[in-house]
Amino acid sequence: MNIKDYYTGMSRLYSHQTILSTIVFIIVILPSIKVTQFFPAIGAGIFVLILMMNFFLKYLYFSFKSNSLPSPKILNQQSSTLFMIMPTPVSTYNWKLYTGNGLCRYSAMEVKGKEKKINKQPGKIFRVMDHEKNVLWTIHIDKQAIKVFSNDQSLVFNAAKIDKKEFWANNGRDRYQINKIAYHCVVKKNGRKIMSVSQGIMPLRLQKLFSSSTPMVILDSNIKEYERTICLAIFLL
Repeated sequence: MNIKDYYTGMSRLYSHQTILSTIVFIIVILPSIKVTQFFPAIGAGIFVLILMMNFFLKYLYFSFKSNSLPSPKILNQQSSTLFMIMPTPVSTYNWKLYTGNGLCRYSAMEVKGKEKKINKQPGKIFRVMDHEKNVLWTIHIDKQAIKVFSNDQSLVFNAAKIDKKEFWANNGRDRYQINKIAYHCVVKKNGRKIMSVSQGIMPLRLQKLFSSSTPMVILDSNIKEYERTICLAIFLL
């Protein structure tokens, strides 16, 4: 999946919502206004009209973005460390991380519902899919520890939480520190920044593909793959 596919999916979603709200307005709201002419019915009609306009404008925006974008290509090495993170309601995975060229490198989601009950794990469970390497990581985060499991559910990382902003790896050497406020997040390993998330400072060349308000994720190119998944899970907490 790439950013063009994302915009296409979003335009399809909002077109369906526009159609649905139009049907509700015509079949439910209009007859109610004609019969009762009471304020609640009129207020509901105004509310649905506002929703219709909102959905339609978003449909136009995402359709324009989808049709105006070229097919993304891998052009430089910067895409391995710089990503744009975006929520997506049109996929099983709640979040997508795109490279600067519009290619989806990671998908992330929080495990909920029946699947989480089956796992019988305390705290929160996240899954991160690395599309480039076709590897699925599972991250368990609770009050005591952070654990990372690979494709075959073997434990590859375990760290004890000292508090909400600090935890120590089980090797006794690596210390991770977290500083997070809304869409701004920094994760440090032994005092060195390994991930930063910021919003509102996007270069102009990237604004051709992404909204200027899209959060930017910068990952240290020297960290291990499972450390990337830890950083993403911490941001999504």
